[in-house]
Amino acid sequence: MIWKKLIASSLVAGIIMTNFLSVEAANMENNEKQIIKPVAKKIVQTAGHDVLGEFAPDFARYNDDILFGEVWSRNDKLSLHDRSLVTISALVGGGVTDSSLKYHIQTAKKHGVTKDEMVEMITQLGFYAGWPKAWAAFRMAKEVYEEK
Repeated sequence: MIWKKLIASSLVAGIIMTNFLSVEAANMENNEKQIIKPVAKKIVQTAGHDVLGEFAPDFARYNDDILFGEVWSRNDKLSLHDRSLVTISALVGGGVTDSSLKYHIQTAKKHGVTKDEMVEMITQLGFYAGWPKAWAAFRMAKEVYEEK
């Protein structure tokens, strides 16, 4: 008799669990349909062709068509805001404090990186990349964020 009750209980539990899992699967499917996935925004860059097109045409193509046209255009995977922070971190960490850093700080500002975020990031970089590199980056960031 106990075996019959155990089997019956197991069957009922199995049916309840199957129904529960079916409902959960349907809910998950509906939730997945409601998730709005970001759409990649094509980045168009012509600096390579404009500046180096005749002198170094392959480099210009890599810069404009691959780096910006493909890599930067994958902003559905990493936002332009975050991509800008990563790029500036890499430039400062590598000691690149020339006009390319200024360009990327300006671009970051356009992509919504606030002054406070920029200050916090460069301060953090000072400890990991070096204090003199942070000073150089701050000079440029101050200039960019004070522009109207």
